Amino acid sequence: MIREIELQVLVDDRENPEKPTLWAEHGLSILVTAPLENTELNILFDVGASGGALLHNASKMDIDLRNVDVIVISHGHYDHTGGLLDALKIINKPTAIIIHPDALALKYAIKPKFRLTGLPYTISEIKKHGGRFLVTHDSVFLTDSVATTGEIKRETDFEKTPEYYMLIRGEKVAQDKLLDDQALVINHERGLIVITGCAHAGVVNTIRHAQKIFGRRDVYAVIGGFHLIGASDERIEKTVESLIEINPRIVGPCHCTGDKALKIISDNFAGKFTEVRVGTVLNL
Repeated sequence: MIREIELQVLVDDRENPEKPTLWAEHGLSILVTAPLENTELNILFDVGASGGALLHNASKMDIDLRNVDVIVISHGHYDHTGGLLDALKIINKPTAIIIHPDALALKYAIKPKFRLTGLPYTISEIKKHGGRFLVTHDSVFLTDSVATTGEIKRETDFEKTPEYYMLIRGEKVAQDKLLDDQALVINHERGLIVITGCAHAGVVNTIRHAQKIFGRRDVYAVIGGFHLIGASDERIEKTVESLIEINPRIVGPCHCTGDKALKIISDNFAGKFTEVRVGTVLNL
């Protein structure tokens, strides 16, 4: 069980007025540093939409990406994978990339108009620059207290995936149910810490899945994208009701959560709501 952990937000949609030299972009990347006996584990959770913002912000935040031990990709959308090649060039060593197989498929959306949404590089390009894929549907334990969720079971009736996401597997076109969506979970002495990319599986489903992985219900913090931008009032309301029931001590939505949902969550979690923007550093 972990006693302390550091989260540094390298990429997020919102600028940080306290750190005006950092670049905001639509995307997410969080460096998670977990202390181990006589060393530490540095996990790069997602890599933003572009290497430009990722590398610029890492430099301004005095973060040496050469110390990254493993990359975890929450899902295959471009705003979480676009900085991958530039990150690997800086890391400059063979680096494991934990990823769901669907994240490697060709992805696109058909609303509001046709657009490519997936990984902007070929697998061979990534391997050429040191990426070593660990492709799995399942949870992967990085230590006995840090794990990916793997594929998340959909249980709630209000966290639905939009029908306009599509993917191509081989030569077959199918609706993309975003089964590649996964989170990072830390078994902290104060409770579980759940770090989400976009929570396309639903933030409530994600937390419940995380609880099953470590066999505990108490949640210390939920940090990351909640994908409530454009969500119905009903979905936002039911999400907030479920989060109140789960009762995390810290709630830090960012990225794709949306201004409307951010305001509602902030109002309902007074004393627990934490602003998360580019450059935010959380020592938990």
